[in-house]
Amino acid sequence: MRKAGLVMAALLGGCASLGDPQQQVSEALAEDDYARAAAIIEQTHPDHDQYALLQEQYPGIILASNQYRQRLILEAEAMSRKQHWEQAHNLIAAHRDKVVDPSALGELLAALSSLEEHQLNQLLAERRQAQASALMQNADLTEKLSGFHLPKAKQERQQLAEERRYVVEDMTRLGEYFAQRQQWLLARDLLSAAHRLAPEQPPSPQLAKAQQILNDASKRARARHNRALLTEADQLMARYQRNGQLDALLAARRFLNQHQNNPALSDHQKRLEQWARRRFSEEMNTGEALYARGQYREAYRIWTQVAPLYPDNEELIKKLERSRRVLTNLRNLQDD
Repeated sequence: MRKAGLVMAALLGGCASLGDPQQQVSEALAEDDYARAAAIIEQTHPDHDQYALLQEQYPGIILASNQYRQRLILEAEAMSRKQHWEQAHNLIAAHRDKVVDPSALGELLAALSSLEEHQLNQLLAERRQAQASALMQNADLTEKLSGFHLPKAKQERQQLAEERRYVVEDMTRLGEYFAQRQQWLLARDLLSAAHRLAPEQPPSPQLAKAQQILNDASKRARARHNRALLTEADQLMARYQRNGQLDALLAARRFLNQHQNNPALSDHQKRLEQWARRRFSEEMNTGEALYARGQYREAYRIWTQVAPLYPDNEELIKKLERSRRVLTNLRNLQDD
């Protein structure tokens, strides 16, 4: 009986294709149901008098189905960008069976679900970190509550313990989630906060991995930064060696002074300091020789130019004061 029923159902289905498939296709297309329209055409027997007409329509229906599917994809993606996740899922769920090949919609749903999960976890990470911070700031609250006899105090202690357990568990879950996606900074922050909240528990293995990766990345970034600083220092010092101008020496010195605490530049700083002292001594002697020959104005100019190298040098300060007095007296004599 069961086999007979199946045969009868198959015959009835075949008879349906002997009706007006063109009308059925039109009705399906009116509802944007391209999958049903295509199925009707595919099920129409070659002996049917509408078979040739339906075959002509078939490529157009496939094209329209693809275009309809693309519109669904674009609309769902636009909704996801606005974080209207439920609308995007409902849109695809309501229309995916209407297209001939819904595989792209299935892939989109999976991608949207993954993206939604990622954004939700980022939001939850912020919340869990805030909760962890609040729990850490009130770490002694449980101990304070233990001195109370009222049932409300016991209930509050239990709630605090439950909240702490939940926050630790979820921060660990989130930290491992972001570690899998190689977001190591966020993973480290979450996992280290979870371990601080529950130091009696072993930390997630991903915490040590995140710390190591971030340390290595920091070392590489520091090395790149130091290489850039060394290159610029070399260029500034080479320029002074080429032209011998005091401005070039001062520019190199200013740059190295900005990074005086960086040990990578210590050799450059020592070498430039030697150059600066030698240049300062030379200019001081040049100015003294000019002063001895009575060229006070030129001596004053030389000493003023070299002053930025060691502005607090007592000998230089005295020479500048002495030359200023002489120049002032000379101007007064000329005025008289």
